[in-house]
Amino acid sequence: MQYTVVASTAKAGNGFQRRIAAVDKARKRESTMNNLGRIIGIVGTVAAVVGLSALPATAQAETYTLKVSHAVTVTHPAHRAMVQFKETVEEKSGGKLEIRIFHSSQLAGQREGVEGLQAGTVEITLTPNGVIAGFDPTFTLMDIPFQFNSMKHARSFIDAQGDDLLLANLDSVGLVGLAVWEQGFRNLGTVESPMQSVEDVKGLRLRTMEAPLHITAWRSLGANPTPIGWAQVYSSLQQGVISGVENPSYIFSQTPIHEVIKHLTLTRHIYDPVVVLGSKVFFDKLPEDLRSLVITTLRDITNEQRKMAEADVEKAETVDLPAMGVQVYEITAESRAKLADMAQGPVLEEIAAKVGADDLKRWQDAVSAMRD
Repeated sequence: MQYTVVASTAKAGNGFQRRIAAVDKARKRESTMNNLGRIIGIVGTVAAVVGLSALPATAQAETYTLKVSHAVTVTHPAHRAMVQFKETVEEKSGGKLEIRIFHSSQLAGQREGVEGLQAGTVEITLTPNGVIAGFDPTFTLMDIPFQFNSMKHARSFIDAQGDDLLLANLDSVGLVGLAVWEQGFRNLGTVESPMQSVEDVKGLRLRTMEAPLHITAWRSLGANPTPIGWAQVYSSLQQGVISGVENPSYIFSQTPIHEVIKHLTLTRHIYDPVVVLGSKVFFDKLPEDLRSLVITTLRDITNEQRKMAEADVEKAETVDLPAMGVQVYEITAESRAKLADMAQGPVLEEIAAKVGADDLKRWQDAVSAMRD
């Protein structure tokens, strides 16, 4: 018996529905051919079929298809880790689980993917923190700029506090927190001149994600932040609509963006997790042994995924981008502290209004306690 979720709602968007319909149409064509073959077989094997139909339902193998939707390319460490996840669970489940990965927004964009989880049209998605913060305000806490002073600091905090402080409320919005992977720290790429001080940010036409707190932080530094879909970033840089974009370093080297930007400043302003989310609609009906296999495998892969991301960051900053003609800059501790002072205040005010002053303090105390 094959289980897969194909229902769609208006909330998921017409484009998303069309893509789901295309997948289903292809499956129906395949199913039709299979049915013809079965009909022919039935003509010659009626007795065998009658015997099989008498078997109880529990004797029939149950399989589940999980569609994984994400927006990153096949070179991204999160995609590579998801391929490893696919191979592992398909083997360990004995064929009960089939994982179908749709990369580069083939099935849905970042926000569409989360909406698809809620609607039950997607089973798993990978999303940056800024996107999921629009669904669960708890994740706005991860968007406090300059709160983590190192990769070790961020990882230790998430490993110790992630389940209790970050993933606990997701079921209330129809989601399941499966794991927290990472992209690394976000840095600033520019076309015209490098950003080496606060003064260099003023007036910068900067692309951000559709993440309100990112916009607040950059606006407080004097930039002109504009949320633009990733597919439009390259042409927007070429045409001068924007003159800067921020992302983890390897995003610049693994996409054509390096052809346009000339400078990369290692601001490390926000630690950017990749949140692995599941559909509550789907996971509530998944047998407990298979549910446990999925979650355990995703979490077991976390350290390997982090190693992939860290290696990609180092290679981009020290080898790839310099070879591509992009100048890479560090900022001084003094400049970083000044940026933090200017950016954090307005962001903290917005977060307190969303999650409450008590939860904000609890979060900040936990972050400070694990500072290395």
